[in-house]
Amino acid sequence: MLLAVFSALCFSAYSQIIVTSATFPAAGDTFHIALDAAPMGVNPATPPGGNQLWDFTSLQASSTNEIIFRPASAGLNFMSYPGADAVVIGQTGETYYNITNNKVEALGYAGADPAGFGLNVLAKFSPPFIERQSPMAFFDITQAETDLSLPFSTAQLPDSLFQGFSPPDSIRVRLHTERLDAVDAWGTCQIPGGSYPVLRKKRVDYVTTNLDVYISSPFPLGWVDLSLILPAGTGGLGNFLGTDTTTTYRFYSGTEKQEIAVATMSNDLSEVLSMQYKFNETTDAPVVPSPGSANIQAHPNPAVEWVRFECTNLPQDDYTLKIFNIVGKVVWKENYAISGSKTIKIALEDFKKGTYLYSLLDSKGNTIGTKRLVILKP
Repeated sequence: MLLAVFSALCFSAYSQIIVTSATFPAAGDTFHIALDAAPMGVNPATPPGGNQLWDFTSLQASSTNEIIFRPASAGLNFMSYPGADAVVIGQTGETYYNITNNKVEALGYAGADPAGFGLNVLAKFSPPFIERQSPMAFFDITQAETDLSLPFSTAQLPDSLFQGFSPPDSIRVRLHTERLDAVDAWGTCQIPGGSYPVLRKKRVDYVTTNLDVYISSPFPLGWVDLSLILPAGTGGLGNFLGTDTTTTYRFYSGTEKQEIAVATMSNDLSEVLSMQYKFNETTDAPVVPSPGSANIQAHPNPAVEWVRFECTNLPQDDYTLKIFNIVGKVVWKENYAISGSKTIKIALEDFKKGTYLYSLLDSKGNTIGTKRLVILKP
């Protein structure tokens, strides 16, 4: 009996991995990412514990992407983020990181505002937001919180947001994020093209949005917290207030820099909304569109009541237009027979405010283009 217990303890000790700072990203790294926007037959939300097998080999890439870490000096706004070691330049903006021997922390973001107003901002996390820590081991539990403050003039917003009352001088969006990370399981994670010993981290993010308005007349009230007088979800600016909860399961290897898989869950953990995973396949270099090539473009963008998609230079074929939410879930799609050019107009009354992606695919599943769409709501 003692021999059996000792053997079990030894097996456990040697099967668990420790994830160190050797797996932290650095300037010059490129992460190849695949996204399955509608995963089927996978269960990342198994009970906590060790020596598990997560089989995600059935995942299929609905889209792929690259995350390139560049030297901070490559960013247009790097002077605003002293201490930054790296920057990720995406379609919507730049995120700056500080990378040390024991943590990776986001310093701030410059680009389209995260509140979904469709404005450009330059924001800093206060304090810097910790994305990863080292060493990471089974049973680790960490907490972090941060704030973003985004002030801007109300002249940049549609009057319909204010629902009949006089617009204030300025608005300040305050985003408060609380994060709880728990390394609650270990085992083997299998994805298309690879199998890895991993630690599983359950991450829960609580993001609370508050709005302050600056009032100088007829009474000089200064900054007023709108959440104290306007309940969340009551229309207009009230639609921006409240707390959103996001739960993800993240799988880390001790040898690979990028996460092996990231599963975004429904609030009750009963459904996998999307899965991002390490893309192990090789692809040809992306083709830079040339004049006269097939294209799709959304107008207006940001959009409020409707959006018009202009499809141009398309060979005769059957095409599918899809709109994805921010976690990669398809929220709208329709099929069209197109030869040459076509204009597709969509009413947006069933869409919530926020940032979306739209994509046009041909009958063989080839992507003509994937771009960002911002929807504002009155």
